[in-house]
Amino acid sequence: MAAIVLLSYATTMPPRASSSKTAVIAGTLAGLLAAALAAFYLLQPPAQQGSNATASSSRTVAEEQSARAVDALMALPEIKAWSAHIEKASGGRAHGAVMETSPDVRLIDGKPYHDLSFVENTPDAAHRWESFVVSQDGKRILVDDVVSGELISLEQWRKDNAPMQRIATQ
Repeated sequence: MAAIVLLSYATTMPPRASSSKTAVIAGTLAGLLAAALAAFYLLQPPAQQGSNATASSSRTVAEEQSARAVDALMALPEIKAWSAHIEKASGGRAHGAVMETSPDVRLIDGKPYHDLSFVENTPDAAHRWESFVVSQDGKRILVDDVVSGELISLEQWRKDNAPMQRIATQ
């Protein structure tokens, strides 16, 4: 089962085969940040009437849109297969996760999208497998080729990269 990890201001890094002291520190900090954010949101007092209620309402809408985008990405057969493969290959020590890579929405053709990455979340670090942009309604998903900087359709990505083969060869 994949987990959802929301991290603000995370940078995308190419997957690395070896672990290092930096990776251990980065993984530890990412875990601590995720725990702190979860505690912050869980321990907030209920919103008061007036302007705080408006701010809370808009935050709820943004959270719902982000959750819809994450759910759409998690529904992809590639993401489901990758998650199952990571879990099985690691004996349960690593998990697939979707991570929000930027807290801000990204405008593409005048429409807001969320920057998300699928990562292999190990005890030492999170290793990025692929980056995506997902519309707020979850109906459009593009693959963000971080090397070329281009956005490609899922169909083109499947044709060019054969993502399901990635788990067959590992």
